[in-house]
Amino acid sequence: MGGIVAAMAEPVQRSIDSDVVECWALWKAVLFVKDLGIRKIHVEGDSLTVINAAKSMDEDRSHIGGIMEVTKDELARFSSSICTHIRRNGNKVAHELAKLAISIGKSRIWHGDIHSPLRSLVAAEASPR
Repeated sequence: MGGIVAAMAEPVQRSIDSDVVECWALWKAVLFVKDLGIRKIHVEGDSLTVINAAKSMDEDRSHIGGIMEVTKDELARFSSSICTHIRRNGNKVAHELAKLAISIGKSRIWHGDIHSPLRSLVAAEASPR
C-alpha cells in the first residue's frame, strides 16, 4: 500500500458538465502521476460513469470519449493501474482540493508536505477501511 506523494489543485470552469470535470480531473491526475515517475497508479473517483469508462476496454463514444480515450492510453502505460469507484463521502480530500482550487483561483501542487488543512483528511482516508 502506497502513501500520499503529492497533491494538486486546479480550478476549472463551473459551467462544465460534472462528468466532463471528473474525466478531466482523472486525465490531469494520470499525467501528474506519470510526470512524478511513478509506475503504479490507483485512482479513486466518485463518478461511476467516469470510473466505468476508464475500466472499459470498449471505445468511449460518449461526451467524455475524447478525454477518456487519451486517459486510457496513458493508464495503459503504467506497470499497474487500478480505477476504483468510491462514494462521495469517501472522497473528501479530492473535494477539499477542488474547493481550495476555486478559492485560490490558480493551480497549486504540493510535494511531500501536504497543505495543512488537508493533513487530517489525508490521514483519515489513508487509514485501513
